[in-house]
Amino acid sequence: MNFCSQCGTPLRVEIPVGDNRMRHVCPSCGAIHYQNPKVVVGCIPEWEDRILLCRRAIEPKYGLWTLPAGFMENGETTAEGAAPRPWKKPARGWNCWGCIP
Repeated sequence: MNFCSQCGTPLRVEIPVGDNRMRHVCPSCGAIHYQNPKVVVGCIPEWEDRILLCRRAIEPKYGLWTLPAGFMENGETTAEGAAPRPWKKPARGWNCWGCIP
């Protein structure tokens, strides 16, 4: 990938703020061009007969409760992708805050 599909500016390869992987980033419009398989995986963590949830710390849906899930990255197995993101990749913007009775 050489040029931004949003504005046509030559892209840079860098780690965006809040991420932990190299991505193609547009220095002009700020678009981040992800190259991953577009498969979403997650898990239903259980503790003492309760299901644990995460509160989203980034948009979209900032502040809402959800199951831990996210897009798989290139090279990840489904088991690695399904690992609870709050513990696996805290820089991705997830915080685990509680559980539902």
